[in-house]
Amino acid sequence: MKNFEIKNQNGRSMIEMLGVLAIIGVLSVGGIAGYSKAMMKYRINKTIEQITLIAGNVRTFFAPQKNYRNLSTNVIKKAKLVPDEMWNEDKTALVNAFGDSFSIFGGSKNTATTSDDKAFIISLSGLPAEACIELATHNWQIMDNVIAVVLANMDQFTQYGALDGCAGIDDPTILAGCANGITVGLPLPIEKVANVCETADRLQIKFR
Repeated sequence: MKNFEIKNQNGRSMIEMLGVLAIIGVLSVGGIAGYSKAMMKYRINKTIEQITLIAGNVRTFFAPQKNYRNLSTNVIKKAKLVPDEMWNEDKTALVNAFGDSFSIFGGSKNTATTSDDKAFIISLSGLPAEACIELATHNWQIMDNVIAVVLANMDQFTQYGALDGCAGIDDPTILAGCANGITVGLPLPIEKVANVCETADRLQIKFR
């Protein structure tokens, strides 16, 4: 008697299909996480490059007058002190690699001195905590003219900074990290910065 039983060897069970979908899902999540991490690293490195380039351009442009008086958005634009890619669409404001504000303005070399215009500040807003930590603890001193790195929270005034061992900083509401005689050298230590970066809304680097 003939055996009419037919076996389908090409089919896939529901369990097998679910297993395949689960593997694809895991790989997709891993790929997205890897991409996000790579993009974060790229933006951090891009920001370091931009700050280094712009600080050098500003110092060179203002070197003849020995101060940073009249440093403004208009001067920055006309003198082409920043890359074109950093301007917003109508070229009225600068944008950092994380899509928020990037600003440059004059300041005092020593906070105890009133408007000596012998320093300038590069300020970045809207940094993710990871980027904030990386940029705040970067060894900016290799540029030889960085005198302060400050983290600030506009709402709570919880800030942390360093200025040549905090000399000349006398306002505890502005630089709480240097109050009560605490001295902090550059680069800022990661254990001091990590908590502040969770709430900081801007990072400022002061150049002389």
